[in-house]
Amino acid sequence: MRVFILTFFLVLCMSLTASAETKIGFVDMKAVIAKSEPGSKAMEQLKSQFKDMKDNLDAQKKSLDGLKDELQKQSMMLSQEAKLDKEAQYKRKVRDFQDMGQSYQRKLQQAEQSLSKPIIDKLLEVIQDYGKKNGFTAIFDKQASGLVFSQDNVDLTGAIIAELNKAMRK
Repeated sequence: MRVFILTFFLVLCMSLTASAETKIGFVDMKAVIAKSEPGSKAMEQLKSQFKDMKDNLDAQKKSLDGLKDELQKQSMMLSQEAKLDKEAQYKRKVRDFQDMGQSYQRKLQQAEQSLSKPIIDKLLEVIQDYGKKNGFTAIFDKQASGLVFSQDNVDLTGAIIAELNKAMRK
């Protein structure tokens, strides 16, 4: 469906601008966000903000692994009742660990969205300005467009990274 829409749009653009040159470009939005100065700063901020959570999860995992090893080693020596108690304790800790992991994941996603929203808003503004200044008919996101092939000269990712870095310094 996406290919059909993209093809239809391209044919429409070409028919509407038959006398004018159609100029189309592509931008790898993920690469722009990852490689630009504001994107790198946001990722560093995110990593430092959630370092304690990651360390806590790692400690919990290590504790679970130790408990599992202990359970396996002692399983032959424990009575059936003690073995069932240890297994129940282990399962409870696994559930707690999974719940904590999911909670951290939700918090991480929310923080990532709040940090990336102003960058994405500015990025869209930069792409629109770049497209107008350089006479592009359309600029597509390389990942979301279903692009299978494009010439290197229509990939604007590097130029957009430079423009975004300039725009965010203002």
